Amino acid sequence: MAKHTNPNTDKSPTSKTRQPHIDNGLRANPATSIGRQHVESEEALNSVVEFPTIPFAVEQFASGQQTTAQILSADEATGESTQRVTLKKGWSAPIGHFTTDVEVFVLSGHVRQGGFPLRKLSYSFIPAGIPTGPWTAEEDTVLLWMPDARPTYVTNDYAQLEQIAENSAYHLNAQVHDRMAEYVPIQELSAMNWESTTFLPPGSARKSLYTNQKTGRATWILGLVPMWLEGNFFAGHPTTEEAYLITGDVQGHWSMSDAPFERRYAAMRKDGYYWRPAHIPHGPFWTEDGALLLFRTSVRLDCYWMLHNPDITQRDEIRLQEAVDKRD
Repeated sequence: MAKHTNPNTDKSPTSKTRQPHIDNGLRANPATSIGRQHVESEEALNSVVEFPTIPFAVEQFASGQQTTAQILSADEATGESTQRVTLKKGWSAPIGHFTTDVEVFVLSGHVRQGGFPLRKLSYSFIPAGIPTGPWTAEEDTVLLWMPDARPTYVTNDYAQLEQIAENSAYHLNAQVHDRMAEYVPIQELSAMNWESTTFLPPGSARKSLYTNQKTGRATWILGLVPMWLEGNFFAGHPTTEEAYLITGDVQGHWSMSDAPFERRYAAMRKDGYYWRPAHIPHGPFWTEDGALLLFRTSVRLDCYWMLHNPDITQRDEIRLQEAVDKRD
């Protein structure tokens, strides 16, 4: 059963209250700032289902009634975040537009965004200012909610309209908006073809959900076949990177947030999650049963490679033995 925090003291990223489980124990200088904190631990990789639950509230969109959220990672200054949100059947919101870019990925259930049925494994990218809605949860729905900053939902421009899908899709704010071409109202994974990955070994493929052509920022699905193996190397990237494991397993050497340059073995399981800053080396990885992951990067995903030293795999055993010896 999920833990519940006090809604009077533990707020969502709409406030400046610190989320206790985001603290990663970094030993870096307290003045160091990386925006979001590094979230990569055995607990997070195993599953975020038991992360603390708080009311999900976005002004004019969700009041915290019929909605809850689990903060997976967040920038406390800007409100940029990734949240695992639950919408109860019957929840609704009127036509409006967000004041920041928002990405949505449905893990289970069915929520209708205007004329678009966002069912399990559906995705939407909504640029700031694009009218959407009305919204209705057709059944209990769990989704990943990923705003670029602390959002507000503006409804005043649409309050006198009949609340039907045509009145958001046909609205002048949508049809002539300078970012209309970026708007992705829906992508359903089951309707998309797999694409080859650019640098991963055979047995991997991707489905591209959103790419910013100027910056390279991207959101995509990575699929791995059972018994896929990355190879005898590990990598770093000049971009932040986050992933949510939809199903399967990913095993290997992780750059845990309590010691990011001392990779150690762990297994990522269904509903596992991490958010990693740029230039933190990680890997190699493999899978036993296969995997399906949602990935996001802040700019184009380039790599630099390092040879994996197999001796690293023994470090945890050495530490364990040292601890046993000290106890005895």
